[in-house]
Amino acid sequence: MIIALIIGLLTGFLICIPVGPINVWVVNTLIKYDFKSAFAIAVGGSLMDFVYFILILSGLSFFHFSVTTVLVLKSAGVIFLFTFGLRELLVKKQNFKLDKDIDKKDPTIIGFFLLGVAIYSSNPTLVATMSALAAVIKSWNLFTNNFGNYFALSIGLAFGSASWFYLLLKIVEKYQKQIPEKFFINFSRACGALIVLFSLYMAFNVYKENFV
Repeated sequence: MIIALIIGLLTGFLICIPVGPINVWVVNTLIKYDFKSAFAIAVGGSLMDFVYFILILSGLSFFHFSVTTVLVLKSAGVIFLFTFGLRELLVKKQNFKLDKDIDKKDPTIIGFFLLGVAIYSSNPTLVATMSALAAVIKSWNLFTNNFGNYFALSIGLAFGSASWFYLLLKIVEKYQKQIPEKFFINFSRACGALIVLFSLYMAFNVYKENFV
């Protein structure tokens, strides 16, 4: 369970780094309201990370993956990581202006928590992304496939994503007036480059395991 938890923590932290809608929302909320309200949105999103991932992993547990299937999943994972990283590497300017809808929200912790749940739930690509990620992790066979490890992996994923948002908010809170918007774009591109390099490394390992 420890291995699954660590993998979850690292995965959850890394997949939240690229600048996306949830990052924009939490930063906007910090600027408009306060740290607690912004982090409440992040916690709501992290809860949905846990819910989606545990359900997807539990569903995948009913399937037995053959050697060929594992190869296909690993190859799909490489393509997914490469595409994801390339998208972030070529990211365009993000809009950090406050959405008008945020002014209509009741500024309570529970309200912002539910807003985070709603933002994640309304993301049409979330299920596909989580499914691909879960299939890839499962295909690596780094831990025994049982509910205990799935639970630990999902909890780790949620805490990993929450940790990223906590760190992001603390940095923005401390250096709010000193950090230009361009920093977030360059940071996202740098993360994208690292993900692309990692996908190429994974591609080399897949090739070496199956064709050498």
